[in-house]
Amino acid sequence: MRDCWVRAAHCSPVLLVSCVLGFAAIGSGLFATNAFAQSDADDPFAGVEEMIVTGSGTASLLSESNSSSIGFNAQELDGLGVENIGDVADYVPNLEIRSQNQTNASFFVRGVGLQDFGANATSSVPIFQDGIARNPSATQLSGLFDIGALSVMRGPQGSGNYRNASAGAITFEVAKPTSDVTGYATTTYSRIVSVDARDANRYGVETAASGPIWGDVVSARMSARYSHENPFHENGCANRTPIEDRTGVTLGGPVSPEEAAICGEDVRPALFGQPPNRSRVVPFLGRYVGEVDDFAIRGQIRIQPPEIPLDVTFRIEHSNLNRDSTVGQHIGTARRAPGSSFRRILGGGDRRRYIDPDIAAREDQLFAFFRARNPTLTNGQVTDLAQLQLNRELYRSPLDESPYRGDFDNPGRTLLETTSASMGLDYEFESSRLEVNAGFVDYRKSERQDTDMGPNIAFPSQSNDQAWEFYGSADWSGDTIGDFPLEWDLGGYTLIEQVESSQVQTIALAATLTRQRNEFTQEIYSFGAFASVSYEFFEGWRAKLGVRYNWERKDFAIQRENLTNPRPLEQSENQRTWDAVTWFALAQYDFTESVNAYMRYTRGFKAGHFNPSRPLSAKVPDQGFADPEQIDAFEWGMEFAAWADRIKGKGAVFYYNYKNYQVFRLSSTSGGIFRTIENAQQARNYGAEFELGLSPLAGYVPEAIEGLNVTLNFGWLDTNFVVFTSIEDRNVGSGVIGVTIDYSGNALISAPSLQVVGVFTWPIVLDGIGTIT
Repeated sequence: MRDCWVRAAHCSPVLLVSCVLGFAAIGSGLFATNAFAQSDADDPFAGVEEMIVTGSGTASLLSESNSSSIGFNAQELDGLGVENIGDVADYVPNLEIRSQNQTNASFFVRGVGLQDFGANATSSVPIFQDGIARNPSATQLSGLFDIGALSVMRGPQGSGNYRNASAGAITFEVAKPTSDVTGYATTTYSRIVSVDARDANRYGVETAASGPIWGDVVSARMSARYSHENPFHENGCANRTPIEDRTGVTLGGPVSPEEAAICGEDVRPALFGQPPNRSRVVPFLGRYVGEVDDFAIRGQIRIQPPEIPLDVTFRIEHSNLNRDSTVGQHIGTARRAPGSSFRRILGGGDRRRYIDPDIAAREDQLFAFFRARNPTLTNGQVTDLAQLQLNRELYRSPLDESPYRGDFDNPGRTLLETTSASMGLDYEFESSRLEVNAGFVDYRKSERQDTDMGPNIAFPSQSNDQAWEFYGSADWSGDTIGDFPLEWDLGGYTLIEQVESSQVQTIALAATLTRQRNEFTQEIYSFGAFASVSYEFFEGWRAKLGVRYNWERKDFAIQRENLTNPRPLEQSENQRTWDAVTWFALAQYDFTESVNAYMRYTRGFKAGHFNPSRPLSAKVPDQGFADPEQIDAFEWGMEFAAWADRIKGKGAVFYYNYKNYQVFRLSSTSGGIFRTIENAQQARNYGAEFELGLSPLAGYVPEAIEGLNVTLNFGWLDTNFVVFTSIEDRNVGSGVIGVTIDYSGNALISAPSLQVVGVFTWPIVLDGIGTIT
């Protein structure tokens, strides 16, 4: 049975009370005690001079193929409270994971990644589950449950089956079925208690069971997870009375803001000759938002024929995400005219005059303060002083006195269903190994968002997208060719994917609302073939070379339809093919069995990208599509172990030079605001990492308490765009001109200059009960 544990649940800063209860089958403690007391006479391996252990656990020390990887096993993930891939970034320096909504995320390794949350976004950091690429972006924030191991590979991968891994890769494997009867169940419970939010409960259950179906030949494993969070963000627009039922409001007559407004929405009597505005806040909204109700289930069957070195595992998994959509509070900007000059201020309200209540209250305080100090000034002059001071304060801090309260006219819901089926095969030949993985992933997603994050309709959206993917790979490796001691690796992969997306966007223009529907489809056909060799040409000296051919084609079609005022469709389509050869070269010297140093060069590549928000520009460079990015990466590092492996560490310094680095931008033009991926002509970054692990009690105390582990990880980055210019359209009189915007010299986003992570874990085995970590 797997060790149970008790840990502090990961919660928001408002959590004051939290606890985690773990339950596991009895036996772990007895096993640990017996193992500690075991004598050499009982040891079946007594007298063995050398033992080689292989497996799929964490990244091993002194591994020349992935020198910059960092790994976690199942016990470490449990102890750290990792529940999804986004949590891993808390413990890995130079790894940043950002999420805009409940389902999509962007991944950055060493400051390199793509800040895009669209349905066809392609990350520079691919995610692999059991050897299968999770390419559809909506499937990459999969909850981690019943996990065997997870690794983060930092740096471009020039060989192997790592498609588009120009920044790195994240891989994880689920726990496999065993012929032993095992199982566990864990529950988590936490309660949010805060003066800023509603008290709310959170709880979850995770369980798994494994056992034989037919002796030691066929085994099965079932695992599941369920989590629920009660809503605790307060919606100031909550209301259970339609506007026509409110006191003093007459349909067709004047509207009194004091009587009709709920939370600061626009209720002006008339605008540009239009009928009186009515509050567009949806009636009967709930007071609280933020509910989570998710579940996932996985089944596996493993076949291990007797006397045949074959291991085959079949998996099927289904997950359902059901949550309130992401909400937030906008600060707002506005142009004010003190005298004859203009300046832009923060906190100035939206186009419908809404101002965050906390900001409005602070402005009133500042007005009273400056009025008392300057009794001779006019109200307009005092307002200018108050707004100027408010601008300074908002620049330093958002002044959000109620961070868990907002005003939303139409908060939405996010639904995501994901189904996957995969197969993994391992066959051990006499001097080589064949690994084959194949899988199918399908998802359906529906999302409604109050995207403008305010009580007035500006640009809320409703989207539906779906995608399916087939991925297959084969990897044949060995450590000799005949009697010649040459390590080698051959293989290839293929990916086929289809994405369909439809989004209805409502845009408020003056007194009218315009509804537009954007739709696009994208098909991907990709394959790669790779090879690598490693040879110890002198004692202690090793060289490794790897190469991969990358080929990819994308078929893209997009259209936009005006639902308010029907007119001809705006549409375009394009097909582009990219290919490249990537490679790496590594030289390593082993000073001792526990200390080595290496140098590595890698050429990385990521295929091009189509932008899903420009309906007429699919064939226009820098607007409708972005070119592939290319990287030259240099890395120098050292790894060591000491004190009978009680101390382990590694360090690296690196330098990256990017050509056509892909960057996400919100592009404001005469035709509207577009989500665009553009190419920065040249970008570079350099930095350093250091990791130190200490297990000071191992071998000195009873095994039940020797698991104390302290790790210290350090990361430093310096990044900038060397050359990055962009041209945007601007209205000038009755025409349009292109304006060049120069971002050269700016730092890359999601690239913090310094990170230090300290982790302290101590599993204590309780005899006959379980383990507390």
